[in-house]
Amino acid sequence: MIRNKKFVVLMLVEQLPLLLAYGLLLSLIWVLIKLKEPITSLPQDLLRFSWLPFVIWIFWRCWRTYQSQQDLKQAWENEKLPAKNPGTAIAASYYQLLQLKVQQQREKNGQQRIQAAQRTDYLRLWSHEIKLPLTALKLAAENTSQVSSEEIITQIGLIQNQLDLMLNYERLADFHHDLTFEKFSLKDLLEDLLKENAVFFIDRELRPTIDLKKDVQLTLDRKWLHFCLQQVIFNAIKYSSVGSELHLKWSKATLVIQDFGCGIKSDELPRIFEAGFTGENGRRQQAATGMGLYLVKQIAEKLELTIKVKSVVSQGTEVYFIFPNNNNL
Repeated sequence: MIRNKKFVVLMLVEQLPLLLAYGLLLSLIWVLIKLKEPITSLPQDLLRFSWLPFVIWIFWRCWRTYQSQQDLKQAWENEKLPAKNPGTAIAASYYQLLQLKVQQQREKNGQQRIQAAQRTDYLRLWSHEIKLPLTALKLAAENTSQVSSEEIITQIGLIQNQLDLMLNYERLADFHHDLTFEKFSLKDLLEDLLKENAVFFIDRELRPTIDLKKDVQLTLDRKWLHFCLQQVIFNAIKYSSVGSELHLKWSKATLVIQDFGCGIKSDELPRIFEAGFTGENGRRQQAATGMGLYLVKQIAEKLELTIKVKSVVSQGTEVYFIFPNNNNL
């Protein structure tokens, strides 16, 4: 918007034609009086000497308004703002306000294009990851007439995980309309997660343990917390050493998920929650989208949970879910 001082100056400049016309009219009256014109003929003389300048002035104002309208029409056709700043103070204020809104809309459109491009890349990546277990099942079926149920369940589990990532990424934009708070047992939730991932524990010969020491009751959105814990547990299984353990521990309003696997390099730890970041472990396995922990971080913040990660290469990783004090712990 135009600053107050500049607006006042423009407003005063806008009145100059009127002041000039008023001054010329007074000068004409003075000249007629000096010429000793009869008072009765003064109105006729004023009309005779002023009508032409008045008509020219009116024509000039109409022409300027017409030109401004044509500039607006051309700008509309070209989808741009008028090249010329309007002459009047109030029109200039509207013009600058419009400039500001146009700039904001351009920035918004640019962000939306970037988000749309990212969304397309992520969907393409997820579709690729979903194809991998499907291809594995196809190859298994081509090589043998009977495919083991464990193999089928494992590959379906991988597909389900990628589908959950993709669907929850889409739902994240409307997160607050998809919240349902309820009271539930953390132990029950963890046991459900272990059952759902049983085939992966068996495949990697992992021994999961739950150590809560008390029945922890939470008041939270169970579905979203289930998703966050599932992604962390799935990563822990994927990067754990074969035959090792996976510990789920509760202490001081904090749930710790600890694995004994390859660990994360110290220079990669600050970036593990970035969208699309896979790190050396993910690139080595060639089966990571880099979106799991990103979504976990986004959802945890919306649920007012704090998530921290500690890791030592070749020793393992600990993920901490710190719950707010206002929860029923």
